[in-house]
Amino acid sequence: MKKNVIIWTIAAILVVVAILTTRNFSAKPQSIIDPPPYQQTEQEAPASDAAAAEESKGSDDQQGGQETPSSDSTAAEENNESENQQDTSKINLMKDYDFELEDLTGSKISLSGLKGKKIFLNFWATWCPPCKAEMPDIEKLYQETKDTDLVILAVNVGEDKKTVESFIADNNYNFPVLLDVKGTVSQLYQVSGIPTSYFINSEGYLVDGVTGAIPLESMKEYVNNLD
Repeated sequence: MKKNVIIWTIAAILVVVAILTTRNFSAKPQSIIDPPPYQQTEQEAPASDAAAAEESKGSDDQQGGQETPSSDSTAAEENNESENQQDTSKINLMKDYDFELEDLTGSKISLSGLKGKKIFLNFWATWCPPCKAEMPDIEKLYQETKDTDLVILAVNVGEDKKTVESFIADNNYNFPVLLDVKGTVSQLYQVSGIPTSYFINSEGYLVDGVTGAIPLESMKEYVNNLD
């Protein structure tokens, strides 16, 4: 009797866990408002205190002998500063979030190596129902665009090569699949739920991001927004 109670208790816990997991990976897509946080590179690191002091001293030395800049030149400088600020605020995934993973053939593919291509980057797993639901549409998009400048990369998260190969073969999928066995890339991209998709333009900048399964027509709309 006591053994039966323990078994039923364990079964109830498993049911609750299954329900919560299903809720976390709902099929309803949600736009990613905040992309991965910008990572400062060494070239963009703040100047040292000594360099800043030297710059300040040079500015002070120049002040008495120079004429006050005209309003036109001041406006031009302000516009240039504004453009520079806009550029640094963009998320360039090829530059700041580059990665290299193996595909199912053993070849290594890096994000930065695809510069000049538009990229549909999708994170998924074989056990994820919404992932499996959208994959036929990913295959359709691949077949329609495989001869264009669009590259589809389906990054499997946390599973071994044999499991992924079997799943892809059983479903006769042909789009490129990358193996993120240790989950390092999904962590880098702060993937909190799957499927998650990123749409990246030819210069490597993040244009759109979506968590949740998306239909074919929506995929095409996101792709068409890439330049």
